[in-house]
Amino acid sequence: MTHSVLDQLPQIMGHRGACGHAPENTLSSIEMAATLGAKFIEIDVCLTKDNIAVIHHDTDVDRCTDGHGPVLLKTLAEIKQLDAGMQFSPTFIGEKIPTLKEAISIIDKLGLGLNLELKPSKGWQVPTTEFVVRELQEFLPNGVPLLVSSFNIEALVKLGALMPEVPLGYLTEAIPPDWEQRLADAECASLHCEKDFVTKENVAAVKAAGYKFLVYTVNDPDMANQFLDWGVDSVITDYPDRLFEGLQLTKTG
Repeated sequence: MTHSVLDQLPQIMGHRGACGHAPENTLSSIEMAATLGAKFIEIDVCLTKDNIAVIHHDTDVDRCTDGHGPVLLKTLAEIKQLDAGMQFSPTFIGEKIPTLKEAISIIDKLGLGLNLELKPSKGWQVPTTEFVVRELQEFLPNGVPLLVSSFNIEALVKLGALMPEVPLGYLTEAIPPDWEQRLADAECASLHCEKDFVTKENVAAVKAAGYKFLVYTVNDPDMANQFLDWGVDSVITDYPDRLFEGLQLTKTG
């Protein structure tokens, strides 16, 4: 399966914005990624109680904010009362969890590509995907490159049915033996694997089957260079600057 978006994938992609330098999945983190030279970012999306898509990784707000409890049980107004920056650094006190709409606006302004990971609460795969699609169709400008990824096959299948023009990425930690069947069943265009489970052989196999191969989360420049030498299409990192510097040293050394 070929998509023009996949031809635009850069070697280095910012993880949750540039979450080594700013609170993950915040507008500050997205801005930081662009400042550091990233052209594409990965961020996570889930749903509030009142069915608004927000940019947040966990199913609850405990780790990244001063609040407690599941995102799905909080209204957007309640989500917006939380501080999403203070646990990262005093510099970011007052940072808020952004909505998908807010994130799209700044991504468009900065000229970034978007790898949007669907993070539905268990049991809410379909409704989460439906509401996210509704907002993507309403708010995403035509010029913003979009790749949607998820660990959840059901969410990917649903999004593919609603937005067949959007390329899909299957997220996994270890690559399952039936990876090719899973990718085919969900009509995915790429496989995204955790770095510790990546081998030269499985990169070659996935690429030979016609899929793009992305690796997360790589913060060591030497490791990134090895993956890229193996044919990995994009390396997702908390520190785009470190990897850009490592690539530059390799190319000029």
